[in-house]
Amino acid sequence: MKTVKKYASILMILTLFVGFTSCEDDDTIFDHIVGRTWVGDLGFYVDGEPVESGITFKSNGFGQDEQWFYDWDQRAAILDVRWWIDHGDLYLDYGNRYPLLVLEAIYVDGRYLTGRLYSNNIDQGTVTLVMAD
Repeated sequence: MKTVKKYASILMILTLFVGFTSCEDDDTIFDHIVGRTWVGDLGFYVDGEPVESGITFKSNGFGQDEQWFYDWDQRAAILDVRWWIDHGDLYLDYGNRYPLLVLEAIYVDGRYLTGRLYSNNIDQGTVTLVMAD
């Protein structure tokens, strides 16, 4: 019985250690994304057509989202965005005309930024943004 408790304690400690070390901290995420443009689908539509976002994050907590139509080689819109990172979640505030977007538990792996997208607290699924060249 003592052996089982001993191994259970070790297993619990290892589980906690892996849990705490598997997420990137906010400063690391900040350093990976600032000054770069990240491209992907964040669920926006312009004139009833889906668009792809290209968000450039500035170090002052603001940025721009340049949106392009998928089927045309034409820019659809340029939106200002306020952004911040809190406990591994990326918040995108486009102002009163749009819902707050949250990419939860984001992870940056080289040229890819991945997280679970929520719009108005509704789960939109996993989203991956690709760093533009």
